[in-house]
Amino acid sequence: MKVKHSKYKNTGILFELLTRQLTADTIAGDNPRALSIIKKYFSGDSALLKEYKIYHTFTSQKYKEDNKATMLINTLIEAHGKLNKSQLRREKYNLIKEIKETYDINNFFKSKINDYKVMASIFNLLENYSKQDTDTRLLTYKVLLEKFNNKYSGLQDNQKTLLKEYVNSVTNSPSLKSYINQEIKTVKKTIDGYSKKVEDKAVAVKLTETKNMIKTLCKKTSVNDDNVINLLNYYELVNELKTIHG
Repeated sequence: MKVKHSKYKNTGILFELLTRQLTADTIAGDNPRALSIIKKYFSGDSALLKEYKIYHTFTSQKYKEDNKATMLINTLIEAHGKLNKSQLRREKYNLIKEIKETYDINNFFKSKINDYKVMASIFNLLENYSKQDTDTRLLTYKVLLEKFNNKYSGLQDNQKTLLKEYVNSVTNSPSLKSYINQEIKTVKKTIDGYSKKVEDKAVAVKLTETKNMIKTLCKKTSVNDDNVINLLNYYELVNELKTIHG
């Protein structure tokens, strides 16, 4: 029997809605609880993270040649078939349960997904693959390529990269800490440059104060949600400065 699409079961949609909620929480100055949820369910050896990576590969790898597209489909379907389905169902159940406990579930799912049809097509392809012939599979893949839009609308490139680094790393990863510290140095340098560029002296003073408040992580410090949230906010400031002052 063909499995019908459900946004509650669609890992690509769930991840996008969580990243949107993270953006909304951050901009509103609220406690970005979505970040903790993302890190909890989309990290380490979780089946959800593995399935999300399959969704991501579908939408990021684009081939014009039919044979290469078919090869990609077969590879991803094979990878999906190897997922622990009972673990995946359990993790999705717990994820939805925590989202319901944290947010108004109706408002959470009310957001319009620009690439909803793309994510639905991926879901249907993964869940109903064995029932489709080769031409149908290839046609589905071509539809994905034509309709795919940016999954992280609302986040800037630097924020997307940081979130991906955090999601795909363990909390105490030396490489993650090194990445964050390097980004902090870049942010401080950028803010320092704008503090010397802006004509408003009061704004320049505030920028200098902000720059001096930003500290890199020391050797004994483990990366936590607050570190990521702070860097997301610093990015927001830098992006705003670039928009206003070029």
